Amino acid sequence: KAHFIKLDTLEETHDGSTIINADNISSIKRMNYNDTVQTIILMVGGERFGVRQSPDEIIELVQNVQQEAYA
Repeated sequence: KAHFIKLDTLEETHDGSTIINADNISSIKRMNYNDTVQTIILMVGGERFGVRQSPDEIIELVQNVQQEAYA
């Protein structure tokens, strides 16, 4: 079963957010890019997203959605 989380993206979207399948995250990195501190999420298929949440916040979101799925 897929575990989807909603994150605040730094890219142009309709509502400033993106929804991703947490099971497909390959790595999470916090970095300063173009004078903006952001979290880069790399996905299994090679996609990448720049988001506002910290890595700790993302991990917490993933854990919460997984717990809800198995409750």
